[in-house]
Amino acid sequence: MAIGQTVARGIGTGFLATQALDLVSIWLYENLDWKTREHEDTARSGRQAYEVAVDKIARGLGYSLSEDQLKFWGWKFHRAFGLLGGLQYLLLRRKFPQIGRGLGLGYGIAFFLVADQFLIYLLKLTPGPTKFPLRTHARGAIAHIAYGVVAELAARSYERITPYEQSNEMVGVTGTHAYA
Repeated sequence: MAIGQTVARGIGTGFLATQALDLVSIWLYENLDWKTREHEDTARSGRQAYEVAVDKIARGLGYSLSEDQLKFWGWKFHRAFGLLGGLQYLLLRRKFPQIGRGLGLGYGIAFFLVADQFLIYLLKLTPGPTKFPLRTHARGAIAHIAYGVVAELAARSYERITPYEQSNEMVGVTGTHAYA
């Protein structure tokens, strides 16, 4: 498969998986009791880890961003991370096909543990896992599992397309004439 096609499919996988992660995470957050939400918001000083990342990057480059700019670019950073995660998933799955056997559950759990529980703390983007209520961790785990499942479903969908592409026998296409 051409590298451009792999990249496009990886970005597509990441887009779909990130949509799932965001929908699940936001829905769960909005349905938390106010006390848990307040505890979580206080622990992270009202900022998401991706907003802190953007702030650190901007300051490192000599820029100061307003809160609105941090929210805007933080969300873009979060989305880019998710898009690239889809490409990573497809590449890992190609090298280790057994990843797909668990319908992406293992990848989602690993993504949660590595990124959400370890990496953001290591990079000092959050105060650390012990500062957050258990429901925050549960929400993150569920949302990342949704990411992994949707990434796997997207990968399986692409696999169903590929055999037709390789054999030039795409449904509804004969020679150079396409049929509706």
